[in-house]
Amino acid sequence: MVKRDLYLKKLEMYAGRDEVKIILGMRRSGKTTIIRQFIEELIGEGVPRDNVVYINFEGLVYSYFKDAASLRGLLIELLKEANGRMYFFFDEMRGVDGWAEVLSEMRNFHDCEFYIISSDASVLYDGYAKDLGYRYVKLDVYPLTFSEFIEFRKEEQKENGTVPGTEENLNDILREYMRRGGMPGIFSLKGKEEGTVENYLKDTLSAALLRDVVQGNKLRDVSHIDKILEFIMSHVGETFSPKAVKDYVKRQGITISVDTVYSFLDAFIGAGIIGRVKRFDIKDARELETQEKYYVADLAMRNAAMGDEEVPFDAALENILYTELLTRGFNVCVGKYGTNQVDFIAMKGEDRTYLNCCGLLSDNDIIKEEFGVLTKIRDNYFKMVLSMDEETKVNKGGIINYPAAKFLVQA
Repeated sequence: MVKRDLYLKKLEMYAGRDEVKIILGMRRSGKTTIIRQFIEELIGEGVPRDNVVYINFEGLVYSYFKDAASLRGLLIELLKEANGRMYFFFDEMRGVDGWAEVLSEMRNFHDCEFYIISSDASVLYDGYAKDLGYRYVKLDVYPLTFSEFIEFRKEEQKENGTVPGTEENLNDILREYMRRGGMPGIFSLKGKEEGTVENYLKDTLSAALLRDVVQGNKLRDVSHIDKILEFIMSHVGETFSPKAVKDYVKRQGITISVDTVYSFLDAFIGAGIIGRVKRFDIKDARELETQEKYYVADLAMRNAAMGDEEVPFDAALENILYTELLTRGFNVCVGKYGTNQVDFIAMKGEDRTYLNCCGLLSDNDIIKEEFGVLTKIRDNYFKMVLSMDEETKVNKGGIINYPAAKFLVQA
């Protein structure tokens, strides 16, 4: 099994610290597998297996733990005979009210550390940070990056006996990544009949909508949920306002408020189904509150849900780059410079990088569109155009194009 070292190394870094570790990510994005691999690492390093407790609160046995008192009783019982440091891994415990206060209490009186795994950010109830004494770290898990996809794909080829005899074209693999997506579970599917992967991705989205959006946020009127999501998935990589969503749903015969749109957008984001990117005014150096962009967690899941309608190529490439930048630890904004737009500003600390991305730089109009705004920005931050060209072919005053596929596989 391929190990997702990006996340395992972070967990290794956090291990032994008193902070509660909170691992968030869309359902079936690989969180539980990562945690199981990490548990095996702990045991391999000498932690007794009896000192590791994994509980899934969506399972039938533990589903009746709904409040702080029942959780406290469970932990007291488990810690009673503890010999050495205990490691608790609690999966999908959003239904346990007041969990943070209990964990903070146990941590103060016992030698133990806690890992919370959730497919829904609603587990982070109002006041959880205070209840934890602000002693926590958060780790977001995303579907496979392009580099991880390549590793999973190599393992798949070995298992199928289809390892190519010559080196494959990186751009061809990138296009395959766009088509197949990055949900790790697709590599475990054994059925070869037509529609197996598509049905798996549809089921994944349905489960996330039901459990993590509707049930996780206690939403009642969900008659418009499909229409709101349909609009977002039809406008990947485009700026729009919640009013535009409201108007779209109204044209389908359903009247909702802008506040309702905001509530569902927040719920979709909390479940990891979509991500929101705010705009940043480069001239005024301030974040803007309107006309955000939205991207999907997984392109293949989006395409399965939408049928034959696919995301335009440039928007698909943007979507991949967005997830990649988040995985690398950047804060991501859309750049506004006058009436022009920069696809992404990747920020980390005081540093920033301006990035545009596109298909091939095949004519002067495309070159002008991609490089024009970057040449107008008069600061000293790094600027680059990522394209599907296999080599650097344009240099505008030190601003170059760089092969997107190569960028995505570089650490």
